[in-house]
Amino acid sequence: MERIACPLCSEKGAQTRYQEGDYVMVRCLACGFIYQNPCPSEEERLKSYQHYLPQAPEEIEAWGRMTEPVFRKGADLIERDMPQGRLLDVGTGYGFFLALMQSRGWEVMGLEASPTGARYGRKRWGLRILSQPWEKASFPEGEFDVVTAFYVIEHLPDPLAFLREVYRILRPGGMILLRYPHTTPIKDILSLMRIKNDLYHLPFHLCDFSPTSMRRALATEGFTRIKTVVGGFTAPPSV
Repeated sequence: MERIACPLCSEKGAQTRYQEGDYVMVRCLACGFIYQNPCPSEEERLKSYQHYLPQAPEEIEAWGRMTEPVFRKGADLIERDMPQGRLLDVGTGYGFFLALMQSRGWEVMGLEASPTGARYGRKRWGLRILSQPWEKASFPEGEFDVVTAFYVIEHLPDPLAFLREVYRILRPGGMILLRYPHTTPIKDILSLMRIKNDLYHLPFHLCDFSPTSMRRALATEGFTRIKTVVGGFTAPPSV
């Protein structure tokens, strides 16, 4: 575990919001951002993601059914403003979103740290998926028209560095589409009701963005025309 400063403003002052076992989510006293401190080292994070995704075929198919409405909503949002082009999906999982965009005529590529997910997407749809985290990838400037990341940014120790790199590899006028959970308000309500939960998904979620903090982070790294929409919801396969 490593002690860190606020990922958004670099200030060190923070107060504990929630503690679950050895893991603590804190609130930055300077900007109000919620993040995990201390956080797992890079070695621990990479190790934990080797078995992060389910491996049984029935579980993978259930995952696909659960995320299908979200992916279709994301695809529609992209195509509302962007013509077909080159798309990179970071943390692509099994490749369901890439397969959807490929079927719509896009040229697609994925990044996935989990070998299980990358192998599945390559084998089932013949997708180009690199088995590595985004930090290890290197793309030319202006390489993509669209970069997507579903449930990724909350897992990153340096979200601003991620947004900075995405901005670099997007062509002028390109688009980033992010889907992320805004967990703290729900945690607060459940806490008042004394309902136990693991919505922060510790130790995997390293930060918790609100629409306000996300807008601030995107603007800091040069993004404009920022929009926040409710992108649907996912429910367990049994629901």
